[in-house]
Amino acid sequence: MKWICIGLIALSQAVSASGSGGAFLPGGRAAAMGRGAVALPGIWSVSTNQAGMIWQDGWQAGLFAENRFLMKELCFEALALSWSGKPGAFGLVLSYHGFQLYNEFKAGIAYARKFGKRFSAGVQLTYFRVQVAEGYGSKGMVSCEIGFMYRPDRAWTIGLQVCNPIPIKLTSHPDEQLPLLFRLGASYNLSGKVLILLEGEKDLEHPLVAKTGLEVRLAKPVYGRIGVLMGPFMVTGGIGVTLGRMVVDFATGYHMVLGFSPAISIGYSFNK
Repeated sequence: MKWICIGLIALSQAVSASGSGGAFLPGGRAAAMGRGAVALPGIWSVSTNQAGMIWQDGWQAGLFAENRFLMKELCFEALALSWSGKPGAFGLVLSYHGFQLYNEFKAGIAYARKFGKRFSAGVQLTYFRVQVAEGYGSKGMVSCEIGFMYRPDRAWTIGLQVCNPIPIKLTSHPDEQLPLLFRLGASYNLSGKVLILLEGEKDLEHPLVAKTGLEVRLAKPVYGRIGVLMGPFMVTGGIGVTLGRMVVDFATGYHMVLGFSPAISIGYSFNK
């Protein structure tokens, strides 16, 4: 049992802190499209690219849950709330994943605004806490994230996010830091019926992670999605359903060794 627990801790740390495409990010739409999210404005922009919050109006709220590889020890939950108006956009995000022996908690407050009609920028102040049982205790850190978004026309969206630009130490022996992470991506919306997404993710230690996704409007309230993530290789897919002010997104990813990772998110707009 001890070695099983140690293995789960190691797997959780590798998946979440590696700075690779396996990192935990909220949003069922992105989870179905190769986990690419930096060029997708919406409620989950408060975590995936803060500049995207400003491209919506009024109050938005979201809930997300994922069962990574069908292991309860790797469950991930997130809650988001944002408001956008003339002064800019403000957002709050809370997330948690892990289990009794190892878990991570993250809380962030974000602000974004437009610069002209096509460009926006956002910043987030993040509190990050890691807790390890068996006498290791917990550690809390404060970091930040910066996002940029450019929308030259109704079809194209280009996004960039920089996470942890200021070095923050996780441990002193060995010397480990929160990874400096870059995400750059673009999406192209073809007549409101087909959306193509391409994204690259890179930190200072790991190879480039490529993500690609496709979204097709099957009917007016229903969207079908597929995607591919390279590093580790995963195939993703899902559907989204719009129910008035509510949007429900179902997704799953499949890893050839570790299996399925089902996810669901619910978004609600208070101003439609």
